[in-house]
Amino acid sequence: MSAEAVLAVLFSSFLHALWNLFNKGSSDRWAFFLAQGTVAALAYLPLTAWFLVAQGVPVLGWLWVLLSVAAHAAYAVYLLRAYDAGDLSVAYPLSRTAPVLLAAWDAFAVGEPVTSAGLAGAVLAGSGAIVLQWPSVRTHGLGQVLTAPVTRYALITALFVALFTIVDKHGVRFFHPLVFLYFVSLGESCVIAVILGSSLTARLSAEWRRNAPRIATTGVLGGFSYLLILWALATAPASYVLGLRQCSIVFGVLLAHFVLREGETHYRLLGATVIALGSALIAAYG
Repeated sequence: MSAEAVLAVLFSSFLHALWNLFNKGSSDRWAFFLAQGTVAALAYLPLTAWFLVAQGVPVLGWLWVLLSVAAHAAYAVYLLRAYDAGDLSVAYPLSRTAPVLLAAWDAFAVGEPVTSAGLAGAVLAGSGAIVLQWPSVRTHGLGQVLTAPVTRYALITALFVALFTIVDKHGVRFFHPLVFLYFVSLGESCVIAVILGSSLTARLSAEWRRNAPRIATTGVLGGFSYLLILWALATAPASYVLGLRQCSIVFGVLLAHFVLREGETHYRLLGATVIALGSALIAAYG
């Protein structure tokens, strides 16, 4: 893997963590999510239209778009609920444990053999999830921590990340990846708009007045972050790219500590690092 590809993946990982920081730190996370989705839809419309006209789309491709929209919308809902319920430095790392779920899917549904590296990665990720909240585990017990809203919502988020990863793998066979992502993101935003209902206009306007620079930055850089991953995938093995991308977990906890001033960061940083290492091990060798 070249130095350029490593830097591209690390920068993409940082941008992903930054997006989550901006959302968590916003006044109205649901309106922020929809506002940045609207900016992204406008910013990437010309490029998407160009690819769409140049390549076209088979009818069957739209079925995968609908399936992916459902999975991405559920992911967005539970991620926002997790951020409403608890700290970024807990919710974000737990929501990024999808590689463990994908490894389980490959083992039990697809019939892929479980490697020793994959098993070790799963154990590491599970251990990291406990270390992440160790002060709460020690005070309240593991059962209460696992059933806490922030934990529950974040792990459900990870489940939908694993689900849309499987769906998207099939969807991009019919679309250019950027076109596929565009329509999925547009559908996801429409679902959030429906959830906001009659308060949509007022909440969007209020959040834009409070957070316009961050909304615009997130909307544009979100797509750019994905393009960096596409470029890295074209120049390096996918397993290395996906493994290195888990550094976003560590970036997320560091940003939560230094920007949002969240507490208990020593345990959370250690737990996030262990989760990232376990997930990377699964992605590269599992």
